[in-house]
This record gives sequence, C-alpha cells and structure tokens, in this order.
Amino acid sequence: MPVYAAPGYQYAAPLRRWLVSRGFAVHVAPPPETLPLLREGVADAGLAPLGLIAASTELQACPGPMVYSERETMSVLLVSKKPLTLRGCDMIAVTGETRTSILYLTLVLRELGLQPRLLRLSARNAWMLLRAAPCALVIGDEALSALAQGLHVVADMGVLVRDVLGITPVYAATAVARGRSCPRGIDTPPWPRAQRRDVEATAMATGLPRRLADIYHRALLRLDYNPAFLKAALRVLREAVSHGASGGLPPERRAEEASCW
Repeated sequence: MPVYAAPGYQYAAPLRRWLVSRGFAVHVAPPPETLPLLREGVADAGLAPLGLIAASTELQACPGPMVYSERETMSVLLVSKKPLTLRGCDMIAVTGETRTSILYLTLVLRELGLQPRLLRLSARNAWMLLRAAPCALVIGDEALSALAQGLHVVADMGVLVRDVLGITPVYAATAVARGRSCPRGIDTPPWPRAQRRDVEATAMATGLPRRLADIYHRALLRLDYNPAFLKAALRVLREAVSHGASGGLPPERRAEEASCW
C-alpha cells in the first residue's frame, strides 16, 4: 500500500479521507517533515510546501492534490491588535511554520516598495507573535483562531498575492523525491471536497463561526490539481529563491526556516 504524507490541520481532513478511499495509507506529519519522509522512503509521496519544492533539488512536483485559493485564503493572514494597514507594519513577527508564505510576503513587500523588519519566532499563536511586533503572519488553524478572536486583519495573503503579484497563490503541492515515479491514483478527479463534518470540526477547533468555516472549506480553500496555477506559482517562487529572497530574516536563520511551509 503506497504511503502519502499529509498534514493534520483541519483543512486537510477531506484530503486524508480521499487518500484512504484511493488505497493510500496516510502518514500524518507537519509540512516541514515532508522532505525527510520522502528522502528516507517512509512516504512514497506527500503534500510539500511549495517554497520547499521551489528551493530543493531533492523534490519534484507531481499531478495530485494541491492547496491554493483563488480569492481570500483566510488561513494565511497578517494580523494586528489594532487597525493597521500593511504600510503601518514597521515590523512583522513571522510564525516558524512558514516558508512559502514568507516568500510570497517578501515578493509583495518588494513590489510595494515596503521594507518592514521580519522577525521569525518559534511561536505559532498570533497573540504570542504580537508581543514581539505590531503585526504578525500566521497560518493554518492559528490564523482561523486569530480571526475568530477578533484580531484585526491587516491583509489576507491570497488577496495580496493575487492583486500584487498577479498569480494564484499555491501553498503546497503533491511531491515525490526526485527520481521517483509519481504515484498513480491521485492524479484524476473527483478531488477532495469538504463535508459538513469538516465545517463543524473546524468551527469547534478554532472558534470560527460556522458560517465562516463553511465559506473557508467550501468556497475558498481548494485541494484539486491545477497545473497552470502550479506552474505559475513555482516560477515566481523559484525566481525569488534564486535571487536570495529570505524575507529579511537574519542569515543564521535562513537555513533553519528553509524547510518550513
């Protein structure tokens, strides 16, 4: 039975069920662990951060589920305690979970001519990050919780990337270790789709109103394969990596952060 590494976040519940229905065993692991799992043969394929795919010579993308949004993302947010604009964020604390989102943010800031200091911390919680800076970049369930708790949304990364960079932000894609074959059985529709239980579980876990949880799962976050969106996002991120984009992080922290989503 082939093994697929998938994250344990709320958004990935439909993906995990879908993989089982297609004959895969699911190895639940955070995105930063995807590369070693594939390298060591623990998993045959996995959902890898797109920033990692763009930066690594050890991974190659495959036809299969992706994570992207054509509108707002809702789970990749810049937040603050009080109303601020992006130009008002002179310092941004960045969750240690992210690589892809910080690359997108770096490119957006560059395009807008903004140069806030980016401070990478190990914390994931928005309130902890906001102790260090007036603005914070949070992802996944923590972003949904921040929204539910009433933190001010400075910007949604999906909107920023679409409006400033002109592409659809892809955050993760199916990948295998370079030289390995892409697995069969996950490259065709029907793709993973959220169910009522996913909406209810997300609302309960994050405190997000059920109406917003429903919008998040059913209208915003996509898990299907879109080769055009994947190609465009990889091109942009590879250019960013080749030009040394690191989001303003201190040099000694770049390598540590490089495998994070």
